Amino acid sequence: MAADKKWRWSGSFSRMRATPAAVMAGACVAQLIDNTIYTISFACLPHLFEDMRLASKSKIGLVMAMFGIGSIVTSTLAGIISDRWRSRKLPLVIGSVGYVASGLILGLSHKLWHVLLYRLLNGMASGLVYPITTASVADVRPKKLLGLQMSLLNMFNNAGYMIGKSLVVTGGVLAVVMAFVIKEPLEIHSALVSSAAPEELDESCEIIEQKDSCSDITIAAAPGLDGRHALPEAAAQGMPLWRLVIQWQVLSASIIALSLGVLTGSLDNVLAMDSKDRFGISASKTGLLYTINGGTAILLSMPVGSAVDWIIGRYGEAARASIVSAGLFLAGGAVLTMGLSTSFGTTVGVEAWLSAALLLVNIPVMSSFGEFVNRLGLDSMAQSYGVYNSFWSLSSVFAPPIATWLYTRVGFRTLVAGMLPGLCALCAGLMLAESVWRAIRQRFR
Repeated sequence: MAADKKWRWSGSFSRMRATPAAVMAGACVAQLIDNTIYTISFACLPHLFEDMRLASKSKIGLVMAMFGIGSIVTSTLAGIISDRWRSRKLPLVIGSVGYVASGLILGLSHKLWHVLLYRLLNGMASGLVYPITTASVADVRPKKLLGLQMSLLNMFNNAGYMIGKSLVVTGGVLAVVMAFVIKEPLEIHSALVSSAAPEELDESCEIIEQKDSCSDITIAAAPGLDGRHALPEAAAQGMPLWRLVIQWQVLSASIIALSLGVLTGSLDNVLAMDSKDRFGISASKTGLLYTINGGTAILLSMPVGSAVDWIIGRYGEAARASIVSAGLFLAGGAVLTMGLSTSFGTTVGVEAWLSAALLLVNIPVMSSFGEFVNRLGLDSMAQSYGVYNSFWSLSSVFAPPIATWLYTRVGFRTLVAGMLPGLCALCAGLMLAESVWRAIRQRFR
């Protein structure tokens, strides 16, 4: 009798873990912790270099680039493995082990190549964990619009961003090591137990009918990270990775993701150096920039996500380009103002403006990957977000070293007020040009 009660309780608990709300909560917590660790290490590295006399400022960009290299290597591979093997669990477990290893290397590092290896392994682990947790949310929310779900992930990412910067002031590098070593075995355990068994997933499979402008599509979403995550075998459709990348909705969103990575990666790299060199701001006060940025994103993420879903639902997919373009123009204006500012206080204020503008860009871009896959009924969700993460990671490879080099050669004002606004305007023009071309084709069809 006791064994029978235990079995029933275990089955109910497994089904509860497989609900969309539980998967959403698990993904949010995982990304909160991962971004906290990333931010701690990112903020500590310049001071670590100075304290240990490891290398000059120009070498900091090289260290930052190693994260992107590692993430590019694993992001797309993780998506292919996860979709084809129909398992979300394996990449998460391997990524967790990678986090543990990279944290231990950082804790024992005393040479430049140690830090380079740490960043490489850290990036490889992130490339495994980030796209899979994002894809798992899109799996169990098979609606046409995913802006609100992506805004929740964005909110927890920014919370980790703020927490990480705060821990730098109080714990420094020790906080990084302790966070890696304590947290990751727990994440491994979570990855092993948070997925329901295949037969339970089949029972809890939710069928949602959706109508697309082109055709009627039935999408079956099986909750959980375990594997039966998107479509029954008979309904599942595969798309080669190269074809997935060249689809305009995926390609344009990838280009914007790459540009956002260049923008944020460049600013993250040079803002702290400029605040220290030009205004004499300490590391603790520099953290105020990231607090304002993250706090604004936390407050506005869900309202912006809801607004994006409403606008696209009301006016159609063509409205996405208008939202992204408006956000890019606002971001360009914020960066221009930041580059021309003559006081640290002005820079802090503009951070809030920039953070709000980037939400208008990032949320519709993030959601477009999952919505594209769901709308066509493809079994390529993890690959789709692997593509997104690969393009973002690509910016992490070349943006930090180039931004650092330009900072030392042409200065903060030329870089931030001249080059970065131009990048925003170029991307906004690309999105608007595509909208105009689509309107012309529909008119003469």
